[in-house]
Order: sequence, then structure tokens, then C-alpha cells
Amino acid sequence: MSNKIRNLDTLEKEIYRLRLEAKNYENKLEENMDHLQKNYASMAINSVFRRPPEKDQGKERIKEKIFSSIWENERIRNGIDKIIGHLADKASEGIENLIDKVLHRKE
Repeated sequence: MSNKIRNLDTLEKEIYRLRLEAKNYENKLEENMDHLQKNYASMAINSVFRRPPEKDQGKERIKEKIFSSIWENERIRNGIDKIIGHLADKASEGIENLIDKVLHRKE
């Protein structure tokens, strides 16, 4: 990309393009984190236990009952939400720091 930048105008356009790209990544990350927060329990259960064949769809296994009751526990859900929120905050900070380094900004 540095080959394309020959004057101040192209530099400013490239900076603007990179800022838009960074904003798009930030929005996508926020959407993904929201999806993760809303669906964490079911995704965790689905990753641990394989889905039964279609003939066994009506039968719920004992393990699934146990883990489903654990994941439905409000205290566990709140703890998971706090952890995910903390990770999202750290990821956002990391992205902001990366953008600052790319754009050579110093605070």
C-alpha cells in the first residue's frame, strides 16, 4: 500500500479507508460478542455433546439434562456474562490500540 501513497491526498484517503475498515471490524466484533453472550449456553452444550440421530431427537439424555440445568442456573449465567463482558472490553481496547499504532497516534 505504501507504493500507492505518493502525496498527502492519497495518504489522507488511505487513512480514511483504514478508519472505515477498523469501524466495520469493530461493529462486526460487537455483533459477534452479542451473539455469543445470548447463545453461550446452548453453544457450549452443543460443542460438548453431539446431536443425537434424528430417530432419537425426542429422547433427552441424562447428561444433557444435568448440563442444561447447570447452564440455566442464574448465578452461573451471570458469571459467564461477566467473563464475556470483560473479554469484550479487553478485545475492544486491543483493537483501539492496534488502530492507534496503525495510524501512528499517541495519546
